[in-house]
Amino acid sequence: MRLFQRYAFRQALMPFLTALAALTGLAILTQSLSNLNLVADRGETLLVFLWVTLLAVPQIVALLMPIAVFIACAGALNRMMSESELTVAAAAGLSRRERLSPFLRVAVYAVLINLAVNLFIQPAAYREMRQAIFEVRTDIAASVMRPGEFVAMGVDVTFYARTLGDGGVMSDVFIEDGRGSSGTAYSARQGQITRAERGPVMLLRDGVVSQIEETGTLSSLTFDSYEFDLTAFVDPTDAFFFKESDRYLPELFNPSPGDVARARGHASLLAEGHYRLSAPLYNLAFAMIALAAFLSGPPRRTGYAKGVALAGACALIVRLTGFAVQAGASSAPELNWLQYAIPLAAILGAYLVILRPMRLVTRWAGLRREQTAS
Repeated sequence: MRLFQRYAFRQALMPFLTALAALTGLAILTQSLSNLNLVADRGETLLVFLWVTLLAVPQIVALLMPIAVFIACAGALNRMMSESELTVAAAAGLSRRERLSPFLRVAVYAVLINLAVNLFIQPAAYREMRQAIFEVRTDIAASVMRPGEFVAMGVDVTFYARTLGDGGVMSDVFIEDGRGSSGTAYSARQGQITRAERGPVMLLRDGVVSQIEETGTLSSLTFDSYEFDLTAFVDPTDAFFFKESDRYLPELFNPSPGDVARARGHASLLAEGHYRLSAPLYNLAFAMIALAAFLSGPPRRTGYAKGVALAGACALIVRLTGFAVQAGASSAPELNWLQYAIPLAAILGAYLVILRPMRLVTRWAGLRREQTAS
């Protein structure tokens, strides 16, 4: 009997891994299209593009894992039912629970993996991705600077650099700053954009700053090192902070006042935290729904296409309802219990369908009539 269960487990495990890999690859391809601007507009390397895309994989895997569980269970059961393997196992003495256990074991492993991804891997990956995207969006040297050309930065500031070398080191730098009542010009032998506490600055070395005084005279001052502030040229929407998807579970349930202020509210953080804990239950729910499509009645020679289609529709409705409840809980924390109730209700409903309660009721009623007649 254990040999059959190991065989059934392998029959479900390999389709699960294959489906998960295929769905993840398709999702990554779609996700990568939104990151193409990193290469096209920002001038970043292909390595940065691949790294940012790779960091989005954990959340994609977590979202697609229940679908992969459903496909794996449905595919394995369809093949084993069409070849009468489950029927032979039942005739050999395997109970319904023993026939279900290999598929449920795959679902339980998926629940544990999904939970680990939600609680640890996804926040770590998204923090790194947020940092990488912030550095790309605030990389003025890569997005704006063009060696040998005068580039307008803002309305009244013009920048020029003869060359742009390795590490962002520029030579023969010239900056014309027309802001304020009098214009100022900076020329330096070398310049490099660095990050200070207040934001990005251009560090100029061995240069001269020239300014027209109120009297109309030109004054010049040489310097060895000078920091030209670039924060005015950075989009304020690119400010760096962690979103709800980037935070670990303790930060979601016990946020600081600053975290609440940056988020959409305390309710949004709580909804994300409960989602992280409840979402893995959909793996077990989808497995039970797939099992109900095949084991809720006697073997059917006509196939199980209608049952699988109905089960797929039920799984889709359950998952969309879960997303809707999560969105509602972002503004109404009292709805968070429903994030657990929906997958648990789906598990219970599928279990009752597998047990065929109406058949049990009919059998019980028949026994009652026989006892009454005797």
